[in-house]
Amino acid sequence: MSTISITDRAQSELSKLDLGESNFLRINVIPGGCSGMTYSAAVDTDFGEEDVEVFAADTLRIVTDQGSAIFLEGLHIDYSDDLIRSGFRFTNPNASGSCGCGASFGG
Repeated sequence: MSTISITDRAQSELSKLDLGESNFLRINVIPGGCSGMTYSAAVDTDFGEEDVEVFAADTLRIVTDQGSAIFLEGLHIDYSDDLIRSGFRFTNPNASGSCGCGASFGG
């Protein structure tokens, strides 16, 4: 299992999603953004052969595909309710760089 850390505040916000026994949060890394790669996140129910669980606590499960898993190693997820940039914040210590707005990163 990859090492992903999630702050209590982010877990609290994620608990507001429709997650449970059969639902989980899927985070994938996809091409895009000004730095080359970006995160995609959505509630999902379809756990496929190429999927791996990278985080589990209580009813919160995070799943990704095997190709994305290497980019999620060490990922830190936080939540901020700033007036300017509220939402989830992904900090990846393995990223070689990121864009100015923080929405994408380089591997």
